[in-house]
Amino acid sequence: MRQVSAVVTCGDTEFGRFGPVEMPTPWWNDVAPVVTWLNGLLGVPVAVLRLVDVEGGKFMRDGHVTYHAEALANPPANVEAWEHHSIDAKPSSDPSVHLAVRESIPLGERFVAGDEPLRASWATVEGLRAALDWALAITGPSEVRQVKTWNLAGLFHLPGANAWLKTTPPFAASESSIISALAAVDPTLVPQVLGADPAHGWMLLAHIPGEDCWKAAPELVTSTVHRFARAQQKMITGIPARTPQLGQAGAVERAPTTDASLHDLADRRRILAAAERLAPVPGSDDLLTQVPALEEELAACGLPYTLVHGDFHPGNWRAVPGGPAVVLDFADAHFGHPATDGLRLQEWVGTADAWIDAWSLPGADPRRALEVAAPLAALTQAVRYQEFLDNIEPSEQRYHRGDPEEALENAVTAFRRLRPA
Repeated sequence: MRQVSAVVTCGDTEFGRFGPVEMPTPWWNDVAPVVTWLNGLLGVPVAVLRLVDVEGGKFMRDGHVTYHAEALANPPANVEAWEHHSIDAKPSSDPSVHLAVRESIPLGERFVAGDEPLRASWATVEGLRAALDWALAITGPSEVRQVKTWNLAGLFHLPGANAWLKTTPPFAASESSIISALAAVDPTLVPQVLGADPAHGWMLLAHIPGEDCWKAAPELVTSTVHRFARAQQKMITGIPARTPQLGQAGAVERAPTTDASLHDLADRRRILAAAERLAPVPGSDDLLTQVPALEEELAACGLPYTLVHGDFHPGNWRAVPGGPAVVLDFADAHFGHPATDGLRLQEWVGTADAWIDAWSLPGADPRRALEVAAPLAALTQAVRYQEFLDNIEPSEQRYHRGDPEEALENAVTAFRRLRPA
């Protein structure tokens, strides 16, 4: 159960605190019902900027969640009572939580002018309005429906143009460039990009009919894996060689991308060097000493390095019944070993048989590649989670707290399974 309160501002004015109410969904980044509640309550369009605090929740869900929301127009001054509107939000039934429909906010609190340097651009009033203005300049007038927001992305539906605005942080891959490169190989595999501003992390996508493929049938899994693998195999010679430098926080320093090139694609083999700055767990020191040997053994499996999705599972696909899937969410894409995608697929659907079949190239041993890649992929994930924590504001770190340690423990477990004592 998620209970929600919201601190609402409008420009330089702190308007008040509303809630708590119960939401119909548990996930912190699912702000669509929060926005619907506030829109109806205040009578003006509202957008959630960021998560401020959570009491009692964990694993990105449940608890009493407080958000900072921005009214996009001046609310009436006489909002006095909570009313039931078109969603299932209702006053909290927890007797320990006082239903404070509107409270004044003491002067000096941080909601209006907070200058947190790691705050996502779309979590600021100026950044949010700039992103929306950019998208609407392309689509023309439209209602804006905010769907999700958190430290890794913001997602907005523009139904007037049947388009979607996605905002991403600087440490995300340039999704529009990757989609353009894949579209050149198989345009049915990826969404249509209507506009992109990689320097700001803004991308406008055409709506994809259908549903997310969380419960994908085996036939859809097999066809999607084979289609994506064919595209990866065709792109092998089209990815420019690059050895990126690591920033002080262990993140890859990427050059801005303004076209369909992949020159800023992170080389995850190089990022493994950043694993030395992770907080150690039992057995991790032994694992780190074996990384070069594991890389050599993985290369001997005969599969080429190429574009890797980084989070390849059916929840990041979309399809109409009976139709081919469109692959989404390339923020973790990188130059690496394709077994990374096979392992992620196996984690979600319980088998990697389709991936093994798709990568059974002459002289290759994809089944062994999955075994050897397992500790390296988990280690890379630990580095990636630490990159998240190093680059997001403190109040949002609860989304990923403990993830680097868990991923590093998974890497040690996979290594011990590969090299039993």
